Amino acid sequence: MKFFLTLLCGLCALTLSAETITYVPDNTTVFPNPERGFTDELGGETALTDTKNHVVLPEEEWYWDEEEESYSDRRTQSLVVLMYYLKNYASKDLSDKLLQGFDEDMQILRNHGFKCVLRFAYDWKSKNDASPQWVTRHIEQLKPHWEKNADVIFALEAGFVGEWGEWYYSAHFGNETQHLNDNRRLVLNALLDACPKDRFLLVRYPIIKTQFLGDENVLTPEQAFDSSERARIGHHNDAFLADYGNDGTYGRDGDGPDDDPVLRQYIADETLFVPNGGESNVESQSRAQKVYADAEKEMEQYHWTFCGAVYSEQITDRWRTDGIYTTLDKRLGYRFQLLSATLPKTAAMNHSLPLQLVLRNVGFAPLYNKRTAFLTLVSNSNTFALPLRTDPRRWTREAGEITIVDTLPIPASISEGDYHLYLHMPDEYASLANDPRYAVRFANEDMWDERTGMNDLHASLRITSSAESVPVLSQPSEQCRKILRNGSLLILRGSETYSLLGEMRP
Repeated sequence: MKFFLTLLCGLCALTLSAETITYVPDNTTVFPNPERGFTDELGGETALTDTKNHVVLPEEEWYWDEEEESYSDRRTQSLVVLMYYLKNYASKDLSDKLLQGFDEDMQILRNHGFKCVLRFAYDWKSKNDASPQWVTRHIEQLKPHWEKNADVIFALEAGFVGEWGEWYYSAHFGNETQHLNDNRRLVLNALLDACPKDRFLLVRYPIIKTQFLGDENVLTPEQAFDSSERARIGHHNDAFLADYGNDGTYGRDGDGPDDDPVLRQYIADETLFVPNGGESNVESQSRAQKVYADAEKEMEQYHWTFCGAVYSEQITDRWRTDGIYTTLDKRLGYRFQLLSATLPKTAAMNHSLPLQLVLRNVGFAPLYNKRTAFLTLVSNSNTFALPLRTDPRRWTREAGEITIVDTLPIPASISEGDYHLYLHMPDEYASLANDPRYAVRFANEDMWDERTGMNDLHASLRITSSAESVPVLSQPSEQCRKILRNGSLLILRGSETYSLLGEMRP
């Protein structure tokens, strides 16, 4: 109750010595943002060896060459799908050279400001997967390398089982329609143990998750992001827009409809809190003609964060020809727009700074990996980052306009002077926090500073040493009075006034 009073009274005071700035949304520019968007797939259909131990091409080759014609698409990308085919290691340990190649791939991603969706498999054209014993051994070997490179891993796809690692057409894990059995459960448990605890494990079919957990209960807001198995398992769909329930994506293990509306709703609800993405595999021109324009509606419904930019060309080329590609490119994942900010013009040392931000998410999906939003104060000689008490992972499109009300303690080490204000959302990992390519850009006109990775609030704040400069609430609003009268902490007394912290002063 006291904290709420602090915020409310602070905001009442704020309106007396503050300015409200409105911002212009940018609905046209396509730009890269971390952990979302169209993706290319690297690795191809190539079996790795001790000498061919990379799937991210060396920096001087075509993928990173800005002179390549295909590079134009990658100017708006920040995410890539990496496919590691382990056919040559199906019955032996992964070599040190192979594991070294993986670590080097991750460093190349850092060098270029990218993250990855990661998948391992054994083959792409037959049932040549490995035995459960070798799969779990390889996961055990990979675990420290995944943990070491978690900063540039957006999500790990379950992989390993079946052709392309899509849990279908398997030699060792059951027939085509048997989505979960003891051996598959063994692999899931090994993957959940090995996957970095702050990263999601994505499964190919929703019934893999429901059968693993033993129910079809959808994640609740209270359960989300709590590190439990339920909260860490997300989804990927590599048959987007295909017939027969996206090639059985929404089917029930051969016992029920190929396209179950209950499972579709399950994915629509689940993906408010766990990621979803993939690619289309529609290769029929007639099918592509019927469904290509459904992409925006379905991506919005199922909260798509990433999608293959090339395969299949029947769909992606049509998106480009008809102009839909640009719309999808803007909306995949999150797209935050700041609508207004109410900020004080002055504040005193040893006091607090109240603020109100109003924003919205016009993307298909929320953020999923943890990230902190900061109000950052910048002067000629000092920078102070003040964390906001809000979770950007809960800034959903469904929430509409999102109002953030906060009161931030001013650092004791701050100096007097004038500061410019920014909204900054850097990567949570220290290894990437100072790299502006990994910071979140808001979709507003004239806000993004690509040099620092901050969003310019076009506001200034003067810090003084005088407590008299702190705006005080001489006449609390009726709303504030009502809460004070009805609340358990009664601090309204006659003509006494209130500081930003709700402290009484004569």
